[in-house]
Amino acid sequence: MEKYFVCIVLLWFVAAANAQKTPLSIKDVDSTTYALFLKQDWKPIITLGKQSIAEGVDFYYLKVRIGIAYFKENKMFSAIRFLEEAYALDPKNVVVQDYLYWAYRYSGLEMESRLFYSKMSKALKDEIKLDLPVVSSISFNVLAANNLDYDTQLKSNANGQTDHFRIIPEKYEMYSLGMSHPISKGLNLFHQFTLVPANSVKQTNIGSVLQNGTYKVMEYRYYGDVTIALGNRWYLDTYLNAIFGDYDNLNTATSDSKIKYNNMVFGGAITKASYLIINSINMSVSNLNGFNQFQMGYAMSVYPLGSTSVVPFGSLQYKSQDSESNMVFTAGLAVTLNKIALTGFGTVGNMNNFIANNGAIVYNQPATALNEFGGSFKYFGKHLVLKVSYSFMNMESNYYDGNFEIISKTFEFNQQNITAAITWVL
Repeated sequence: MEKYFVCIVLLWFVAAANAQKTPLSIKDVDSTTYALFLKQDWKPIITLGKQSIAEGVDFYYLKVRIGIAYFKENKMFSAIRFLEEAYALDPKNVVVQDYLYWAYRYSGLEMESRLFYSKMSKALKDEIKLDLPVVSSISFNVLAANNLDYDTQLKSNANGQTDHFRIIPEKYEMYSLGMSHPISKGLNLFHQFTLVPANSVKQTNIGSVLQNGTYKVMEYRYYGDVTIALGNRWYLDTYLNAIFGDYDNLNTATSDSKIKYNNMVFGGAITKASYLIINSINMSVSNLNGFNQFQMGYAMSVYPLGSTSVVPFGSLQYKSQDSESNMVFTAGLAVTLNKIALTGFGTVGNMNNFIANNGAIVYNQPATALNEFGGSFKYFGKHLVLKVSYSFMNMESNYYDGNFEIISKTFEFNQQNITAAITWVL
C-alpha cells in the first residue's frame, strides 16, 4: 500500500512541475533571438528556434534568424529551408534574397541560384553581376586501368581446350576532355569527348602450348548531358553517349584487318533536391556490343546535418538485357572538410553493359565487372578542382569457341583503376 502511495505522490510532483513550466512566448523568443543575432551567437539561435517552433511559436523574423544562423554554421540545406519560408512571406526583403541566393550557390544548387537571381532586387543584381560565360568550366581526366593477374594468365590456362580461346585484357586508358556551357539561367549543357585505347591478348591452347597474340581496340566516345532547371529545386536531365571504334579482326576467314562498331546510349533523369535528401529517378535505353538494353533506377543522397559535410549516398538499378535482367546496388559516403572531399563507395551486381552517372560512365568492355570498390580525394581551389581516385574491380570474362561464339565457360581476374582529373572553373 505504501508503494502505491509513493508512486501517486511522484506522479503528482511530475505533473505539477510540467504544469509550472513557463511556455515560450513570441515576445520572449523574439527578444532573445534578436539579442543572440546581434551577438552573432548562431548555435543558440538554432537551438531556441527549433524548440520554439516545436512548441508552436513561429514568426517571420524567427525564420530569418534561423536561416541566417544555419548559413553562418555552413549548413546550407537547412538554411535554404528557413530562408525559402521567409522569402515566401516577404519576397522584397533584400537580406533574405542575398542569403538565399548564396545558400543555393554554396550547397551546389547553382542552377537554382541562377533562376532565383531573376527574382532579386536590382541593387543586389548590380552587386552580384551574374554573368553566364560561353564556357563555365573545362575538365581533363585520365584513367589508367590494368589487369592485376595479366602476367599469371599469360603463362597458365588450366581451363583452356584446343578448340577454345580467350581474350585477356592487359590495360586500357581513357583520356577525356569536357566542357560545361550555361546556355541560359535554366539550361546547362555538359559535353565530353573521350579516347579509349586498349590492349589485350588472344590466348589459344595449341597442343598444350599457349600462343598469345596481340589484340588492340581503339574507341571514341562523345557524351552530352542537357540539364533543365524546372524551378522549386526540380531538374530534368537528358543525355546521350555515342560510342564508336574498331578492333583487330581475329577471324582469319575474313580479309578485313579491323572491325568497326557503333554503340549508343540515350536516357534521362528527373531529380528533386529537398532540404535533407536529393532523389533521382533515371531511365535509359542502349545498344551495346550487339545487345539491346533497358535500365531504370533510383538514386539518393542524404544530408543528415543539413550540409554537404557528411553525405551518405546510394542507388538501386534494374538492368534488362535481351532476355536477362539483374539488379546493381551502389552505396557510399562523402565527407567534406573545408576544401577537401573524401569519398568511398562500393558497387555490387553484374555490370555487363551497365550505365552509371547519367550515362557518363558506360561499362561496355567485353569482361563483366562483378563488383567495384573504391574511393577518391578531391581538393577545391579558387578556380580549379583536383581529383585523384582509385577503384578495385572483380572481373569475369568468357571463352570463345572456334567459330568466335561466346561459350559458358568463364575465367576471372582483378582490375585496378587509377584516375587523375583537373577542372578549371572559369
